[in-house]
Amino acid sequence: MTQVETLAKYAARASFADLSPESRRQLPIHILDSLACSIAALGAGPVDACRAQVTEFGGTGPSTLIGGGQANPIYAAFWHTAIVRYVDFMDNFLAPTETCHTADNFGVALTIADYVGASGRDLMLAVALGYTVQSRLVDHANFMSSGFDHTSQLAFSHNAAAGRLLGLSEQQIANAIAMAAVSDASFAVVRAKPLSQWKGLASAQSALGAMNTLFLARRGVQGPLQVVEGPLGIDHLLRMKINIEWDKQGYEGVVESTIKKYNSMIHTQSAVHCMVELAGQNKIDPDKVVSIEADVFQLAYDFAGGGLYGVDKVIRIKEQADHSLPYLLAVALLDGNVMPAQFKPDRIIKPDVQALLKKVSVRPNHEFTEVYPKKMPAKVIVRLQDGKMIEHEVQDYPGLASHPFAWEDAVQKFDALVAGRLDKGLSGEIKDAARTVENIQVRDLMKLLGSVKVRQGASSSAKVA
Repeated sequence: MTQVETLAKYAARASFADLSPESRRQLPIHILDSLACSIAALGAGPVDACRAQVTEFGGTGPSTLIGGGQANPIYAAFWHTAIVRYVDFMDNFLAPTETCHTADNFGVALTIADYVGASGRDLMLAVALGYTVQSRLVDHANFMSSGFDHTSQLAFSHNAAAGRLLGLSEQQIANAIAMAAVSDASFAVVRAKPLSQWKGLASAQSALGAMNTLFLARRGVQGPLQVVEGPLGIDHLLRMKINIEWDKQGYEGVVESTIKKYNSMIHTQSAVHCMVELAGQNKIDPDKVVSIEADVFQLAYDFAGGGLYGVDKVIRIKEQADHSLPYLLAVALLDGNVMPAQFKPDRIIKPDVQALLKKVSVRPNHEFTEVYPKKMPAKVIVRLQDGKMIEHEVQDYPGLASHPFAWEDAVQKFDALVAGRLDKGLSGEIKDAARTVENIQVRDLMKLLGSVKVRQGASSSAKVA
């Protein structure tokens, strides 16, 4: 059997009974986190463009949309993936040289669960399945270091989860995955500087393509099942052999995923946490700062410190700011936190942060790199005009897989992200539905989410904590 066929068999046999007690405990936390990110994205400019696209081309199909309205399931999956991703505050999976946003799987799972009238348990299984498939491909293959974006694995994980929800046969799931994988690979240059708005929308494009092949496979269309091992297939492109023993994998991807405490790219979380703690423990006059020095592990330097993916010399938009350690550390010192409020256009261009970010330097630390991803060390040194040096170091941050969120942490983050966007009653109902997701029907949850109304052009009102 090919890799795609063994993956399809693994997906088709998945059952709720396969989930461990810890996975069942953490799934509602990750689901609430994904819903918070989705609601926080409503009203952002590029998100409004996606909504206009859905309204014009998505029809008035059976799928309820977060934020109101209906669409066909293909465009609903596109919409829900766009909004869970756009704010860049959702969860991740970390490997030594690769990463992925596991919550990129949530929008597809939610959409297809709603489409088929699934139970909350079915949704939990689909989320667990999508998270695990993408994570195992990150563990066993070098997509990003070969020039492919981490959204490329979604062709596999989206259709594994959605195919299981639809009750497709192993062969249909395999064909859906093969067609999506051969057609929808994305390039890692989407993460290179200067960053564009597409950085936050590329996964939605993957969902659109995957759902199109999913329903074509249900109609009997066949794909290249040798997409991994075949001549000029993925093995050839990655210059390695992908050999995942899917029959030996569990469904525990959510337990290995990391939730963000701060609204910044995943590899900057510990550095931001370090600065937030430093600023909270010391009264620092920003005008007296001579320099800010940050030591981070290699991937943090590569993605956000000026390494492999370059540096945005001018920071003007959210997509640049949330992937720039100079901006993130500067705004964390000034504001004491990094939340969506720190990425409003008028905050980004303020003279205080624009001046301070120019004083930040970032360097990779070999010792920190050696212990990543089990730990995520960071050190920040602030030098002042009077010669004083303030130094702080952390080994991780709240939300890392080894330091996971509790339900109360997820509620606090949800409340911050939806503040001013939901009334207290609806907010409480959504939280209750997520907490008890194992015992509800997905369509009941979607009725609540469909009643969320945020005006177009609205920006997140999450406040500095």
